[in-house]
Formats: sequence, structure tokens, C-alpha cells
Amino acid sequence: MVRQLLVPLAATHKANAEALMNYYYDPAVAAEVAAYVNYICPVQGAREAMEKLDPSLVDNPLIFPTDEFLENVSAMRPVEREEEQKYIDMFQRAIGK
Repeated sequence: MVRQLLVPLAATHKANAEALMNYYYDPAVAAEVAAYVNYICPVQGAREAMEKLDPSLVDNPLIFPTDEFLENVSAMRPVEREEEQKYIDMFQRAIGK
């Protein structure tokens, strides 16, 4: 399972965005976020950090799913090229480009 954080090409504060991403990918921080939102945590080491934070959540498949659990999920369909361009154009308008 891959989760990504991205910085838009037109970002004026790229270093700030990268610093924030690095912060959230710290295992202890990721464990705190996962405990709060109860959503899949992609950060390596977060499970071990969760053991210290809230051991009752370590085996929660909504946060740390097993391979067996993931066999029952489906991925979102890929975005078509035309849709992608539409979203790029909308984002560019939203940021004033």
C-alpha cells in the first residue's frame, strides 16, 4: 500500500511543505495522528510507536491492516488523462495561475 504526500509544482513554499511532510512521517507523530483519525498508517515504525502510545490500537486493522484484511479492499480507479488535465486546470485557477 502506497500513500503519498505531494507538493504542487507551483508551490511557493516548497521547503515548508517538505518540512511538514517530514514531521508527519516521524513514526511517533504518525502514531499520534493514526490514533486520532483511526485511518491506515503508512509510516514504518509507527506500529512500534503506537505500542507506547496506545497498545489497544496496535492490532486495529483500520490503522495497521494485515495482508489478509487488505485482500478484501479495492483501489480507486485510475484517473483518465482528460480528467487529470481538468483537475490540473482547476487547481491552477484556484492558485491564481
